[in-house]
Amino acid sequence: MSPAQKFYRSIGVRHHEVRTVWLFFLHNFFLGIGTILVYVSANVILLENHPETSLPIAYIGSAIAMMLVGKIYTHYEHHLALRSLAVRVLWAVIVLTFIIDVLVLAGHSVWSSIAIMVGFRLIYLLTNLEFWGVSAVVFDVRQSKRLFSVISSGDMPAKAMGAILAALVHAHTDMFFLLIIAFGSFLAAIYILRLTYYSHDIHTTHSAARVRQPNQSRIVEQLFGNSHLITSMCLSLVAVATVAASVEYAFFINVKYKIHSTTSLLQYLSKVLALTYLIAMVVKVIISGQALDRLGIRRSLLLLPTTALVGGLVFWVVWALDVSESTWLLYYCALYLTFEVMRRSLFDPVFLVLFQPLTAHQRLFGHTLVKGFYEPLGMALAGVMIYAFHAYPELNEWVLFIWMGGGTLIAFVLLRRTYQNYLNELKSALSRRFLETNELAAPEEVLNLVLANLESARIEEVINAIDWLKTHHPHKLTDVATDLLKHPDFQVRRFALETFTELKVAVDAPLVYHLALHDSEPPIRALASRLYGGLPKADAKLVTDLLNHSDLTIRKGIIWGSFQNRKFGQQATESFEELSKSDDVTDRIAVLEMMRGLQLVQYKELVTDSLKSDDSGVVNAAIRTIAVLQNPELTRQLVSLLSDKLYWRTAARSLVDMQQAALPFLDDAIQMSEDVVLIRRIAGVCGKIKSPESHQLLTKLVSKTDLSIRMVALKALSHFGIRTTQSDVYHRILQDELKLAQRLLHGSLHKTDKELLACLDYEIDLLLQRIFFLLMQLYDRDVIASVRTGIDHASRERRANALEMLDNLIPRVVYQCLQALLDDIPVSEKVRLVDMQLEPFHSQEPLLTFILHQGETMFSAWTISVALRRWTPRSMPNTRLLANYLHHPVQLLSESADAVLQLVKEHHSEWYDRLLADHPMISIQTMKPTEAHISDFERVIVLKNTRLFADTPENILSTIAPIMKEVTYEEGQTIFQKGEIGNCMFVIYSGAVDIYDRQQRLAQFGRGDVFGELALLDTEPRSASAIVASDVVLFRIDHEDFYDLMEEREEVLRNMMRILCQRIRLQNEKIQTMSVIPSNG
Repeated sequence: MSPAQKFYRSIGVRHHEVRTVWLFFLHNFFLGIGTILVYVSANVILLENHPETSLPIAYIGSAIAMMLVGKIYTHYEHHLALRSLAVRVLWAVIVLTFIIDVLVLAGHSVWSSIAIMVGFRLIYLLTNLEFWGVSAVVFDVRQSKRLFSVISSGDMPAKAMGAILAALVHAHTDMFFLLIIAFGSFLAAIYILRLTYYSHDIHTTHSAARVRQPNQSRIVEQLFGNSHLITSMCLSLVAVATVAASVEYAFFINVKYKIHSTTSLLQYLSKVLALTYLIAMVVKVIISGQALDRLGIRRSLLLLPTTALVGGLVFWVVWALDVSESTWLLYYCALYLTFEVMRRSLFDPVFLVLFQPLTAHQRLFGHTLVKGFYEPLGMALAGVMIYAFHAYPELNEWVLFIWMGGGTLIAFVLLRRTYQNYLNELKSALSRRFLETNELAAPEEVLNLVLANLESARIEEVINAIDWLKTHHPHKLTDVATDLLKHPDFQVRRFALETFTELKVAVDAPLVYHLALHDSEPPIRALASRLYGGLPKADAKLVTDLLNHSDLTIRKGIIWGSFQNRKFGQQATESFEELSKSDDVTDRIAVLEMMRGLQLVQYKELVTDSLKSDDSGVVNAAIRTIAVLQNPELTRQLVSLLSDKLYWRTAARSLVDMQQAALPFLDDAIQMSEDVVLIRRIAGVCGKIKSPESHQLLTKLVSKTDLSIRMVALKALSHFGIRTTQSDVYHRILQDELKLAQRLLHGSLHKTDKELLACLDYEIDLLLQRIFFLLMQLYDRDVIASVRTGIDHASRERRANALEMLDNLIPRVVYQCLQALLDDIPVSEKVRLVDMQLEPFHSQEPLLTFILHQGETMFSAWTISVALRRWTPRSMPNTRLLANYLHHPVQLLSESADAVLQLVKEHHSEWYDRLLADHPMISIQTMKPTEAHISDFERVIVLKNTRLFADTPENILSTIAPIMKEVTYEEGQTIFQKGEIGNCMFVIYSGAVDIYDRQQRLAQFGRGDVFGELALLDTEPRSASAIVASDVVLFRIDHEDFYDLMEEREEVLRNMMRILCQRIRLQNEKIQTMSVIPSNG
């Protein structure tokens, strides 16, 4: 690493930011030269003309002028583009400099000196607004924290130079030439600004601010803009500016009192100012960034008022000791120097960072308001107070410090509130910003709107209206019940019947009976008969007829309804028992569904017999019914079914229905089983049982060494609203995860193997997901969830705000490690940053050996496979690692291990022989004839080379490979016909397939092409036929298998969603392109 790179790294500047930082540094440097030269001229003249009165008057006059100019700037900020506004501001500064030049030559009065000071303050304000306005748009919130102190330090050496020049100034003519130099500096600043424009897209839209919060008063909105943050920042800076002006006045006046010679005074001032700005520059560039990282924003903000408070306490100590004039001079110099260094190097950069979570428009508006109105207001208050006591020098001295003490305490309170509003603004910037219920229209208006929607031609609006009335005004449904039951659309009738049954709404009995017998839709007949059976006014004879009806749909519904009606309970029981004796599959499923719905626990034998059925529908219905029986024997059987490929999803739903009653059985299964798949599915079930006992069981699973189990358990816990009582467990696991991240980063250092590095990146991505889930258990889960969403967001601004929110929520060590893992920086830099936070990393074990030792407990199958294919055994104990993979159930791993075994056999025959002696099964395995099949490794490569999965990591594709079924077709065979229900996708390994629509050939697909892919997600009729053009070998991926995989592996689901979004976006782009192509006509 070159010395320049080391320097940039030490001050927090990254490689791609170097040019930008230099442009802003130089821009501020030239602005600093110009302003300090004007400042020197103004102060020299003021100190010659009764500073006791001229200084406070200059403060008041400057404040008034700055407020007016600030308002003018605000107006043009809303009407001009930022690029144009910034240039015009600098030209206005040059004009002001010319006016001051004329005043320096022509004016020698007190009022001329005051006017010159006012001119300086205006120049300072305008250059400050221009510089910050551009930098606020270029940098996001995290860059601001790192770089604002660096880029704003450009004016420090310039001001130090100007302070030294003050010692050389003895006449107005000398100052005239200084102001000529200021002209040149401002012109140079304009040139640098134009270079910045060429490098960045600098603009801000005049868009509306965020929605005003309901509890925000109109006064606050009018005075401070639509933001609590800006409000508190404005008030904070009033207090800080008051204290700053008081400190400056105390310093200048007391130096004037102690040093009477003008020449000596200027030389003394030049030394103090030069020292102040040089120290401030060093602190800004080198120390402030690290201090901010260690202290955080809140403590950095409070450091300035703390300094002022300590300075005030020292004043009273010095006052009580009755020290000499030279000691007083030293005190005032130290106070001014310390306060200004803290203000310019730490407070100002941090204070500016607070604007960054706001929108670009609010940012510029807020900064202009704070700097252009409220900071001058604080200076004006100080000027009024100082002027009021100027006739009483001795009284003025200590009254000034009482005033400063009061302002400091107020600043403390306001800055703490500012920080809290900053956090709230960050949360707002990350939120989804949906309207809350209390922001909707008036309740009466909503009700009228909903009632009107009941007559809408759109089915969705009618159903939503029924649903809203069900929740908010259920009594209104009685008035519209008849109309809804006669609605022409069956979806409306069905939803209405479901709602009326649930709420027991009084409805017209004959109409319901008519629907039960004559409606064309079976679900409606079932619902209507169920509703009729539960009506108090139901006719007994008609109920009896329905209980004996030949239509199973009607009979099922009437039994269900009558069971809940005392009048017909006995008849319903008899009909149910008669139906339960039927051997018909459909009857049995109906009986089991009624058992579940009515919670008929006395028919356990019926469920036991049904579990032995050959029909999967009956078995599924029986599994769902077990939940209501609460039978220990059947519940254990239910838990064991979680390992069943066909029935595990139904078993999981049934266990969820049992809620807490299932937890002891799930706990027993965890203790007794080492089946990772089973335990992962148990974790998924526990995640849907929201109880403290379930939370405790998941916490136990989080502590397991298998990271795939930990991931599922943590994901399940993320949906709990329960606060953990075992935070020490999660802190320990969090540290383990960070140490694993450190191990992986060190392992990837100096590696050039792209495939291996891609695997490590994937593992780190999974690790980051686990860390965020862990943080949800330790801190505000909603905030962490918003942060995680923000980090994945495409917007740089949103990502920066997300990380900034983390910085203010989690421990510094964790934040710094996360920042290193998430930032797009070289691996060596990531390693350095993580090592700084954690204990030094020491490991003699190579990365590949570490991966093989840990196996699937820590790594995905593809990562292990890649490690195996690159691993070379170095010793006999090392070689024994192969034994764990040669008979591995995951084919990808056993294939990779076989390849390594052959290398051992060729190059280390003695190790091979000892391995066979220790593991005799290996020789049996090697002697078996190998079947001709396509390896899982090759399947992954085939998938990767398809258009559909080209951007999908191999780690995810390796989970798809086992469900790819190898099928062959001969030339001329039909794979599927148009109109058939599609339930699988095909990938061509070799050969060709033609796609036809009737007799017309639409396309021909060859090796690596995919067809029928939509059937993976939606089993709809095929839109075309597929016929073999030449003998083909295909991989078939079935719909059911893929759904099982997506339910097990969330990353597969997320990847499919991403692929679908990309395809939809591509189609939209094609449609837009076609819409702008002019027609030939």
